[in-house]
Amino acid sequence: MQWHTRRDLLAARPSAPAGSILFAGEPTEAVIGLGPQDWDAAEAIAREALKGCELGARDRVLIAMEQPASLSVALLARAAAPLVQSVAVTGARGRMRLLAAIRSLKPTVLITTPCGAADFLARLYMEFNVDPVELGLERIVIGGEVATAGLRKRLAREFEAEVAELYFDPFFGLPLAWRCGGPWEAVGGTIALAATDSDRIVAEDLGDDVGDAEIVVRPTFCAALKDDVLRTGTLRAAPKSDAGLFDRTLGDHVLLRGRWVSLDALRRQLALIDGVSAWTLEIDRGDRTLDAATLKVGFNRETLVKNPMWLSRVDQAIAAACPVSIAVETSFAGEIEGKPRGVVHDLRGQHGDAPGIAA
Repeated sequence: MQWHTRRDLLAARPSAPAGSILFAGEPTEAVIGLGPQDWDAAEAIAREALKGCELGARDRVLIAMEQPASLSVALLARAAAPLVQSVAVTGARGRMRLLAAIRSLKPTVLITTPCGAADFLARLYMEFNVDPVELGLERIVIGGEVATAGLRKRLAREFEAEVAELYFDPFFGLPLAWRCGGPWEAVGGTIALAATDSDRIVAEDLGDDVGDAEIVVRPTFCAALKDDVLRTGTLRAAPKSDAGLFDRTLGDHVLLRGRWVSLDALRRQLALIDGVSAWTLEIDRGDRTLDAATLKVGFNRETLVKNPMWLSRVDQAIAAACPVSIAVETSFAGEIEGKPRGVVHDLRGQHGDAPGIAA
């Protein structure tokens, strides 16, 4: 048995059988191949999790999740199709487009992120003057982010709909666990809880009281990794938490607007820019429904602080390393020895360093 983080998985280069479909993410990082049989096994696992959310044969499903350069949404749609009447996929961005899609397709089930659902609900009232009940949604399934307190109850009340939850692993985007009115349940054998400071399984049941524990994936559906353990960088929340299955992230990846940002990739890109002394990635949500992020860059020369060329280089570094847009603020930081220092300042209270294990 080998343990992997997302940082070391690319270096490990697990073998992929002929005809594999590669899960690479954006930007390309941990590349994992699923062969034809692997894909079928992964699809069956996703279908079991969706069954747990009580999707039925008469349901029309709309998936409003966006994962560019990833096959996870396509796999989710294929897994749902045999269970329901129809499945459609739309991007997560553009609430007016989402409203138009709902009015056109008339889904009974919406699968989206917690923040996406909260933002859509707020805009229905503030911008569109639409009563949520008019949309006819009977079930809302959320996953992929840390939910704000009370969101499940609010969605259920405002849409007059049932609310279920999914846990998506960060490698394949597979739903491996669900909660639908009761405790969290996982597809058999795919998830365990591990110590944060050593390669050690501490619990097999998601509801076990073991204190701080990292959710780990056992990719039994992937031939190349079936005997290995993958660290997710997500910390299990209290079993009855409003946040979902996890409420904090740790290590070298931070979850921002439903997408995983590699701090190591950002670090490497910023290190290529002459004059960068230090940087801080500040993330906040405040009273908003969506995360806001600002990269605060300190230069070692005052002439660079407002230099358009250097500002452009920082923007390009963000574009190369991050799957989401991030605002930039610059200042004079003076000379600092060694490589540019970088830290995450998460005002949401959702991210921290792992004690000994980097995800």
